[in-house]
Amino acid sequence: MEKLYKKSPYNFKELLGVYIKKLKKTPWTLGKNAFLSILIFILIDMLIGGFLFYKYVLLIDVKEPDTTSASDKFDEKTYQSVLKEWEKRKNILIDLSALDKNYTDPFKQNSDVLE
Repeated sequence: MEKLYKKSPYNFKELLGVYIKKLKKTPWTLGKNAFLSILIFILIDMLIGGFLFYKYVLLIDVKEPDTTSASDKFDEKTYQSVLKEWEKRKNILIDLSALDKNYTDPFKQNSDVLE
């Protein structure tokens, strides 16, 4: 029985080790070429800033707000239902005030208790 696939000549750990070594050298390379690195970062920053300025400042279209053509109409039926509801609530409050009881003040100091 033949093998259908061959083992890759590189091991994953070996590849990972190589990439980690290259990543470790990156800060040193940037440090050796600091002036060039700063110029590249400034250029990238200007490109991103220019793109954002173009997108959010120059491309804005000023549009008039859309007004609805439907006119507001006074609905008499709804108005009357609201008035009836207010009248019901007013009557409930009047009935509650008619049941008003006189309660003694529990915080009032009684002179008989002090003596």
